[in-house]
Amino acid sequence: MDRLAAEGVRFTNCFTSSPLCVPARQSIITGLYPHNSNMWQNDAETPLDADTYPARLRSAGYRTCGIGKHHLFDCNGDANLHEHEPKFRAIGFDHIEPTGGMWSNTGCTSIYTDHLQSLGLLDGFRSYLLDLEAKPDEIRRYTAEPLPLPAEHYLDAFVGRRVERYVDAYDSDQPSFVYAGFPGPHEPWDAPDAYSGFDTSLLAEPIPELPDGDWLPPISRWYHRWAQYFPPPSREALHAITCRYLGKIAQIDEQVGRILAAYERKGWLDHTVVIFASDHGEMLGDLNRISKSVCYESAIRVPMIVRMPDGCGAATTRDGFVETIDAHGTILDAAGCDPPPGTDSRSVLPLVRADATSIRDDVLAEVHAHYMLRTERWKIVIGRDGQTMALFDLEHDPLEQRNYCGHPDYRRGELEMRSRLLGRLTGGTYRPGGVNPELSAHGRDDKLAKNVWGEGADT
Repeated sequence: MDRLAAEGVRFTNCFTSSPLCVPARQSIITGLYPHNSNMWQNDAETPLDADTYPARLRSAGYRTCGIGKHHLFDCNGDANLHEHEPKFRAIGFDHIEPTGGMWSNTGCTSIYTDHLQSLGLLDGFRSYLLDLEAKPDEIRRYTAEPLPLPAEHYLDAFVGRRVERYVDAYDSDQPSFVYAGFPGPHEPWDAPDAYSGFDTSLLAEPIPELPDGDWLPPISRWYHRWAQYFPPPSREALHAITCRYLGKIAQIDEQVGRILAAYERKGWLDHTVVIFASDHGEMLGDLNRISKSVCYESAIRVPMIVRMPDGCGAATTRDGFVETIDAHGTILDAAGCDPPPGTDSRSVLPLVRADATSIRDDVLAEVHAHYMLRTERWKIVIGRDGQTMALFDLEHDPLEQRNYCGHPDYRRGELEMRSRLLGRLTGGTYRPGGVNPELSAHGRDDKLAKNVWGEGADT
């Protein structure tokens, strides 16, 4: 990853379109925000007629490949990803080797579970995951220990090897597009011991959580506790989680190197655009949380690196706002393809080439029918019913420790941000759908919601 940063452009203000796996990935492949695709939750599936970037690449003559975690079709329960392969081809992939995330391996069948089965490792691996999944949240979410697998057979390592194998064996005259989907770093905190020997004293201390201000309305207090509020049980537990999290990154870093080496052997690297990004972040102790699905910086601000084959912008940074959804437009721009009509995505290549200093004045993120808008100074979170849940003054409180929602001194800032968000949502397209975006919301407490919003609020 350091090599990519040294040879490419690193974006310091890249934000996810959704701090939740499936909506974030759906936005990238379709170029649409959740409010336009109506794909809000982890149970959403890509429509087979979606106007995706791999479909446009294929129409332009590219041979398209996808290996690893996509999160575009069902991989829960006893789903069989082999049976989904025609769906992946329908949305644009010529060669497909899909896997789920780690938790999907409890019952889902994929090329990865086939691999473990062939080694006699699957039954013990599934038994471990099922046992961990059955534990209460206060145990499961804080467990930090290696899997009962050799490091070389972890899912991230498997994905890296499969991409390497695909590149080495490629023999077509068509230009190639390859998507490599690493499931990590992600809960469970399970990195192998060999990758997890970090001294966390070298890291900044987690951002401490301050008490709620007495100006906060009840709905803001409720939202703060509702949205995946899992405080680390102890400093020692957070240390163990952090070491394993960093270990997962270290293992992925090794696989990134493996893939780059394969491209060099093939003679492709000097003719290939490389885009590196993440679907979301993790709180990892900041503001007394360890998870995601919230709009704090730790969960929504993510890495993005673009390495150009001609070395354009090498070893530089760009501070302008970009969003993960912009990977869609960037891929198509780099390949000389037209973007879909009504797309929400923009290409970052003008920033890479220094032809522009900005492509966005603010950034939008959406999760569980809640909307976040961030500018240089302000961040606002609006709930599904239009009420303000959070307001942060990033100029004076960059760590987001004070929610000024309802504070009389910040009323003007709140109104301006509400108006700006409304303009952002309605300024382009808005396609309401028939799916209830709250049906699988994490941590939803309907009884508490009714107490706050009033009877019938969940409709």
